[in-house]
Amino acid sequence: MIALRRHALARLSHAPGADNEADREHAARWHDAGRPFVVTRRREASSAIGLGFCTTDSEHPELRPRRVAAHADAGLLVGLALPPALEEIARCPAAAHHAGSFSRLAIAAAAEGITIRVYGSWMWQALTADRHVHEASDLDVLIDVANIAAADRATAFLAEIEPALAFRLDGEVSFASLGEVNWREYRQDRPEVLLKSIDAIRLTPRTDLPE
Repeated sequence: MIALRRHALARLSHAPGADNEADREHAARWHDAGRPFVVTRRREASSAIGLGFCTTDSEHPELRPRRVAAHADAGLLVGLALPPALEEIARCPAAAHHAGSFSRLAIAAAAEGITIRVYGSWMWQALTADRHVHEASDLDVLIDVANIAAADRATAFLAEIEPALAFRLDGEVSFASLGEVNWREYRQDRPEVLLKSIDAIRLTPRTDLPE
């Protein structure tokens, strides 16, 4: 089992809690269907872990999926996994419409030695087969980086490849044990970056990132 972190896929021994009865019922049905929850961050003044998932309306598929927030004590965790790799997303039926772009991105990333994982709507589409992806959906990418040099290389790669793709690239680079930074914001080269971790969201001097 991987370390607890944002975007990790969590499986629980029991259904999680939520802030209202309707969401608790949604979360129980999601859990009973054997579907994972995505880790967000720890809840303030509590040891509970924030979780999320997205539901669709089968009677009204034109509606955008609804994001549902849940929470669970760490003791309920029975499994943690990284979000699916780009290659897994590319194999889901919905990706066939953009097969050329997925192939181009995967080949270019492999050539650069960059591992891309995917969260957000494309992840839920691949994991559930429900309609989460729409024509204007971005591809939310997650790239683990060891240091500033790796982050520079990964974000430069995303900026260079994006114009050749049929979809917009959103997402983050993730510094081990520190947290995640939106890749576009990182490219702005400001003295501080907004670092999101499982414990906090904070402006962090770029000089505090690992070299």
